[in-house]
Amino acid sequence: MIDLHGHLVWGVDDGPFDRDESLALAHAAVKAGVTTFACTSHIRPDKGWVNDAGRVAHNLARAKEVADIAGLTVVQGAEHYVDDAVFGDDAFHERLVPYGQSRWVLVETPYMGAPPDLFGLLARIRRKGFKVLLAHVERFPYLCDDDDLVDRVIDAGHLVQCNLGSLAGAYNARQQKAAEKLLKRGVVAVLAGDCHREKDVADNIVAGRAAAKKLISAATFERLTVSGPRAILDDAAPHKVFP
Repeated sequence: MIDLHGHLVWGVDDGPFDRDESLALAHAAVKAGVTTFACTSHIRPDKGWVNDAGRVAHNLARAKEVADIAGLTVVQGAEHYVDDAVFGDDAFHERLVPYGQSRWVLVETPYMGAPPDLFGLLARIRRKGFKVLLAHVERFPYLCDDDDLVDRVIDAGHLVQCNLGSLAGAYNARQQKAAEKLLKRGVVAVLAGDCHREKDVADNIVAGRAAAKKLISAATFERLTVSGPRAILDDAAPHKVFP
C-alpha cells in the first residue's frame, strides 16, 4: 500500500507525541503492508501547526530517521487546511507542500461548513500549477451528501480521498455511511490511512481494508491504494489517476 495521508512526524501537529510513538507507528504501518508513507503533517496556523514549505526539509528528515529503522519509504506532503491563513493571499503557492516531486497537494476543507467559494479556491490552486486531492471527503456533509457537487469537483479535475477507517466505523456511523456511498458510487480516487499513532493502523488500515474489500473488487482496491497513489507521486494528470 502507498498511503497518501498520514502523520508520522512527531511534535508538529496532532500526530505522534515523540520519537518513540513515531517509530511504533512506522513499524505498525510496515507490518500492515504499507511500503510508502506520505508525511502529510497539518498546515493549520489557527492551531499553531505551520508545517509549510519552510518546514518540509526538517519534517522529512525526522520522519526518514524512524522510517529507515522500520524499513518504510517516506515522501513529503502536507494537509493544507482551507482558511485565509493558508490560502488568503496571492502568495499561498509558496507555502504549499506537494507530494514528493509532484505538483499534487492534499487539501482539507473546513469542518464547520462549506467555504464561501470552494470552486474559486480550487481553480486558484490549479492556476498556480498544482493538482488537488481533497482529504477525507466523507467527513464533510456539505460535500459528501451532495452527489452533484462531488461530480462537479471531479469533472473540474480534482480528486477525492476517503479514509479507510471511515469504512470500518473508526470515527462514527455517519462517516461510515458516507464513505460507503462514495465508494459504491465509484467517485473515490484514493483510500488512505490517516494514521496518527500506532493504534490507528489496526483500526484504520487493517479494519478498513477488510471493510473495503466487501464493497469493491480486489483490482479496484489495488487501484485506490497502490497504482492510483503511485500515479499521483509520479505527477500524472487527474484522468490518468482516476478513470
